[in-house]
Amino acid sequence: MLLNGKAEELNKYSKLKYEADKFIQKVKEVWEYSDLQIRCIYLVSDLAKKGNGVFSIAYSTFQNMFEQRFKMKISLSSVRRFFSLMSKLGLMSIHKAKRKNEQQSANIYIIEQQCEEPKQIENKEHPTEQASEHQNSVSKETQNDKHKPLSKDIVNKKDVKHEEIIHNAYIKFKKHINKNLFFKVLTEIKNKKGISNFKAYLEATLSKVTNHIQCNNGSKVFKHRGLSDFYDVLMGQ
Repeated sequence: MLLNGKAEELNKYSKLKYEADKFIQKVKEVWEYSDLQIRCIYLVSDLAKKGNGVFSIAYSTFQNMFEQRFKMKISLSSVRRFFSLMSKLGLMSIHKAKRKNEQQSANIYIIEQQCEEPKQIENKEHPTEQASEHQNSVSKETQNDKHKPLSKDIVNKKDVKHEEIIHNAYIKFKKHINKNLFFKVLTEIKNKKGISNFKAYLEATLSKVTNHIQCNNGSKVFKHRGLSDFYDVLMGQ
């Protein structure tokens, strides 16, 4: 359990020299986020600035800051899923915290990864206020489209369940299947009709593709030509 405090005090937990542009580039490399999640990322990128990649905030405070800044709703469950996803992808770690008076406080979030050599991008000024001071700060990269409607503003329970299944499947198979191939498989599955069990079908297909990759690497003997054809199509061969 870490000691919570102001950004200057949280800075001692930092694991890197934090740069918001590098962090944003890294997160975009490892996952395809929804419009809602992209806005969460930009908010996080600024919250982490003052503490050099470390910040502390309650879910409800993050929710309020998001809604005030973007003039759109986000549920607490969506906030929790977002931070859980970032943790599963290894982009940040989540730690329980306590105040100096030993009382329980909001979690402390530590940025774990960012690109070492980002592409050359235009330098922009960003607000630098931190969440512990409850300032409404977010990257200017989103200011011009803060009223832009989100394609996933209203998500039914089935969509939320599919999103969780996709996230978990990516974590499970990412050691064997890269991001581009994963989303090619996902697109193929989404275009199919009559799938009664999305989770089972997705994981079974990813297992077969993993098996084929291993066969191509020589670690297994391939015996199913149909799967080979399916894999070749996905790879554009």
